[in-house]
Amino acid sequence: MYLNSLRKHEILRRKQVISELFRCRKSLKSDNIKIVYSFLDSGVKLPDSSAAAVLFAVSKRTVPKAVMRNRVKRLMKEAYRLEKSILLQKKEIVGGMRENRTLCLAIIYIGGNRTLPEFASFRKEMNRLLRTLNGG
Repeated sequence: MYLNSLRKHEILRRKQVISELFRCRKSLKSDNIKIVYSFLDSGVKLPDSSAAAVLFAVSKRTVPKAVMRNRVKRLMKEAYRLEKSILLQKKEIVGGMRENRTLCLAIIYIGGNRTLPEFASFRKEMNRLLRTLNGG
């Protein structure tokens, strides 16, 4: 029903869960995006249609202007929204969901501030990183 949407309950907000994510993390990296992920026994309850709880971050040091940081976050959210169906197809992630563990993701922009990548390259990177994501 809401396969290609990013609902409010899918956004990771709790400080405890975020600190646990960065403590027990695994990561993947590409040219512009870094994904930090972990399966957590957190209090985050997601419906079956949701694949993961996700957090988007852009450093002020990487992109000093707030307008550009917001633009980058919008591009990352849209790329994730369109490519997140990959997560529902992965056996490791579905197995983790059966064990009442939630996949938590932090998607971090690590590219430069001089030239903002096109949306197509964000989507391609997101697709590649989500395909290489493995359970743990």
